[in-house]
Amino acid sequence: MAKKTLKAAVCAVLAILLAVGLCGCKIVVDGVDVTDYTSAQYTTYDFFNTYCTVACYLPQDKKDDLDKLWKGEITSALERVEGLLSQDGENSDVRAYNEAASGETLEIDEITYDALSLAGQAYRDTEGAFNPALALSVDLWGFSPRFNEGTYSPEKPYDRQDHKKELPDNEYVEAFRTLADFSTVEIYEKDAKFYVVKSDLSVEVGNQTYTQQLDLSGIGKGYCADMIAEILRENGFSFGYVSIGGSSMAMLKNARKESGADLGAWTVSVLSPTQSGEYYFKAYVKDKSLATSGGYQQYYEIDGIRYSHILDASTGKPYDSDVLTASVYGESAALCDAYSTAFCVLGGKDALKLAEKLDGYTYTLAVKTEGGFSVKTNASGKTL
Repeated sequence: MAKKTLKAAVCAVLAILLAVGLCGCKIVVDGVDVTDYTSAQYTTYDFFNTYCTVACYLPQDKKDDLDKLWKGEITSALERVEGLLSQDGENSDVRAYNEAASGETLEIDEITYDALSLAGQAYRDTEGAFNPALALSVDLWGFSPRFNEGTYSPEKPYDRQDHKKELPDNEYVEAFRTLADFSTVEIYEKDAKFYVVKSDLSVEVGNQTYTQQLDLSGIGKGYCADMIAEILRENGFSFGYVSIGGSSMAMLKNARKESGADLGAWTVSVLSPTQSGEYYFKAYVKDKSLATSGGYQQYYEIDGIRYSHILDASTGKPYDSDVLTASVYGESAALCDAYSTAFCVLGGKDALKLAEKLDGYTYTLAVKTEGGFSVKTNASGKTL
């Protein structure tokens, strides 16, 4: 199965890796003595076209258990989520939807149903700023998986010879924009089975009819991070983190005291959108998920104008707002994924209005100014 990037490349990274040595003093986190806990870390590059890391602190005699979990249930979860939610997987539910006829009803996996349910919640919460029905627009602008495989050649009627040097025809931009109404997607459960009804939207351009297509890349990595974190907790592992590409993370507890952080919290630093290798915000996170989006990792420039992989459904074009990057912290990494994307699309003023409605979610925005950017956040206290 061809691999693809489900969201921006590494946008948020842990500032400090797992500390192997012991601190020499007793450490008790939430009533658990973790003084003698050791560290274990697993990483694979086989999924989502990026690194997927699970890191834990655990008793020495539990290492074999974690090893079996990684090789079994966790790797299976990575494979299953990517396979079902990708656009080009052999057994992908998203691919089946995109290839279906308008109005067709398809049976889908429960994972796909859950992801679509969360996507629908985010779509409604953000009034469409997060929009999974933009797959054709994403492809039009050159950000779908087929452009990342190194073997691209024009094959669609709207393709350009070099999509990074020539803008798409506005006729297609406008046509595909009319398909981006995610509210027309119906999902339901019946007799313990799950279904999706293909939207009846269609548009004709150049004697060819196009139907709505979905792209769950804006929620897929976060969804998978949430799933793996739950697997860890269910198996008794409460200290560690899950990171998929660095931009979608599910944090458990930390078993080591980090400088500046409360006991049990991880220090997470977010890359600056303007200074390579620098960080513009530091957060302390415990038992919480997070995601970061921005237009400064995946983009190309034509005539001095930057075109990002994050699209605005209202225009059918790459977003053009004053939010350079957005990070969101909360219970669900999947929703953090979606909300951070929406903040970028909305721009600073409307993003702050949205943030007021998102109960339980903390945000950090880098908003463009004449001299660089300013930081907007509702974070308060040491640990989010």
